[in-house]
Amino acid sequence: MKKISLAILPTVLMTVMSQAHSEDAFDSKGQYMLGDWSGKRTELAQQGVKFEANIATDTAYLANGGRNEHADPTTAGQLWLGTALDMEKLAGWDGVTIRAVMTARQGNSTSVDDISGEVPQMANVQGTYGRGNQKSRLSELSVEKNFKDQGLSIKAGRLGLGMDFNVMACDFANTAFCAAQMGKWQGGIWMNTPVSQWGLRVKQQLTSDVAVQVGVYEFNPENAKERHGWNLDTNNADGVTIPVEVIWQPKSLVNGLAGSYRLGAMYNTADNTENQKDIQTGAPEDRTFAGWLAVEQQLTSTGSGKQGLHGFANFTWHDRTTNKVDNTQQIGLKYVGLSAVLPNDYVGLGVNRVHVNNRLSSLKEPFNASAEYNVELNYSYNPTKWLMLRPNLQYVINPGSTNNVDDAFVLGLSTKVVF
Repeated sequence: MKKISLAILPTVLMTVMSQAHSEDAFDSKGQYMLGDWSGKRTELAQQGVKFEANIATDTAYLANGGRNEHADPTTAGQLWLGTALDMEKLAGWDGVTIRAVMTARQGNSTSVDDISGEVPQMANVQGTYGRGNQKSRLSELSVEKNFKDQGLSIKAGRLGLGMDFNVMACDFANTAFCAAQMGKWQGGIWMNTPVSQWGLRVKQQLTSDVAVQVGVYEFNPENAKERHGWNLDTNNADGVTIPVEVIWQPKSLVNGLAGSYRLGAMYNTADNTENQKDIQTGAPEDRTFAGWLAVEQQLTSTGSGKQGLHGFANFTWHDRTTNKVDNTQQIGLKYVGLSAVLPNDYVGLGVNRVHVNNRLSSLKEPFNASAEYNVELNYSYNPTKWLMLRPNLQYVINPGSTNNVDDAFVLGLSTKVVF
């Protein structure tokens, strides 16, 4: 299959835009760049059919350090096309929603091409490069049933683990601060979107603030391969991944403001030596495990909604027998609504530490630093609801947890257009 570069997307978009109603397209107060299709989009949503489409890009330039400073900038991008069908409205199926998402990733990574030395950088300065170039793939095909009176939700189908577990906001370019961190530090086992696998998630709402959930997901390393983006069989499956999580989402906590607190653990039963082994001896292993604590809390309020100061943190722990990384820490702040004129703009600062398992670093000389550190400062400019521009500054200390590569200073720009 021939690759389709994201570079041709502007041409595609202009073709699509020519079909949009001129009064709706590019409306600075509208929710979508292509508008409301002369009211048809709202009409379809009221009937139970919702569409989502966006393109996100991350451009990065290695200004100093790394392995190849001043190299040409690189750009990675992702196309996202999805739909949600409210089957209660469409067919009278009480509490049933069907979702489908297709994604495609293209581009290059400064982390891979220019920063990494003998060992790869742990994080990636361009989040949309995660899992590399993916052509197109099925990222979700699910059915969810909500038993409203019982507070029970059951979802099944092709899912990414980070869609429901270890969930956090994604307001940074660096993967060290974006979405489910388990997929970054135990990614050989835990596969986030855009990769999907067969899975089942059951969630029970215990109170208005507290919920518990458990999932069972196929573990199949073939799912991550580019050529298997649309493959639905279970050939080469090797055990299952079982996450459990307790979620506390108080509506009024610090200064009477809402927050989210997630405490979870994961257990995996893969026993093929190619997928699971002792990282020091190479001996076969038939299990691995990990845990996490994810926190998001609004700290102050300066206006309506989310305007004000927010804090976030994410901590993970990993099995030292089988995993390259044994613990990570992430903390940060985000200030939303810098002024009355810019109510949707925000500035973010995040700091991350990734520690390489001593059982591995004691054997391999390249891992001669205590940890890799990632720092990002960014500003998210939202001139409309459908356009986001995010210039960012990043600094990577000990890329790959090694002193053999210079610390890296990166200039970046992330964009997102919602159609």
